[in-house]
Amino acid sequence: MHVPVLLQPTIEGLRLQSGETVLDATLGLGGHAKAICEQIGSTGTLIGLDQDPETLELAKRNLEACPGQKMFALGNFRRLSEILQKVGVAQIDAALFDLGFSSFQLDRSGRGFTFQKDEPLLMTLSGDVQSSVLTAAEIVNTWSEASLADIIYGYGEERAARKIAAAIVTAREENEIRTTFQLAEIIKKALGPRGRFGRIHPATKTFQALRITVNDELGAFKEGLGAVWEALSVGGRVAVITFHGLEARLVKEFVRTKKEAGELELLVKATKPDRAEVLANPRSRSAQLRVFKKIN
Repeated sequence: MHVPVLLQPTIEGLRLQSGETVLDATLGLGGHAKAICEQIGSTGTLIGLDQDPETLELAKRNLEACPGQKMFALGNFRRLSEILQKVGVAQIDAALFDLGFSSFQLDRSGRGFTFQKDEPLLMTLSGDVQSSVLTAAEIVNTWSEASLADIIYGYGEERAARKIAAAIVTAREENEIRTTFQLAEIIKKALGPRGRFGRIHPATKTFQALRITVNDELGAFKEGLGAVWEALSVGGRVAVITFHGLEARLVKEFVRTKKEAGELELLVKATKPDRAEVLANPRSRSAQLRVFKKIN
């Protein structure tokens, strides 16, 4: 079982009660879900959702001994209304979105999420790579230089987006870009000294941009958050853990709109991991937790 990010503040912020029905919309390996089950007890119901079939099976095993009723569903949270209908749940009392990536997805999926290993440039979360599924390889090898620059800047917040896009187009004219190492090296060379001596790996922002594009992460989250709000009972709570500014912006906009409409109360403002958690899990350093309640 991996150590989930911001576990204690999340559980405290959700204010879970025995017997409640709680949705973990990003089940992962079940770290947060285990703590949720302990809070809602033997009369509670956990609905665990994940779009990666391999991860979902691992979570089922990890949660086998946990108390209460457990329902598991494979799919993207943008289809939440349909999924809840399928499992026969009309209303939920609380929900969690952890928008980060588990160590399993980064280190062991073999789908090219990390530049630390040489893997095929897929980056699809679904695990089902068909000819109709968009992949990172298709983007870097076929999209125009302008489109590449747009997503690298817009979704990666990378200031050198044009330089990187130009380098990708030049490189693919000689050889198709198929692996993570190939792409990471192209980016590193394009950034020159910055690529060698920067605070973070030079490919970090570009990889983020490609992953977001492949999986339409922001569009899916926006739809999923709206669907959760529709299914949430009055008095119900939602916790969202974001990992970059684009996700955080969507949450802040949602909170502002619902608050102005008199529908929402903010329970937990942006909370970050403490120093001990960051030292124990460096990947948690950019995480932010927000928790809000439906009041109308």
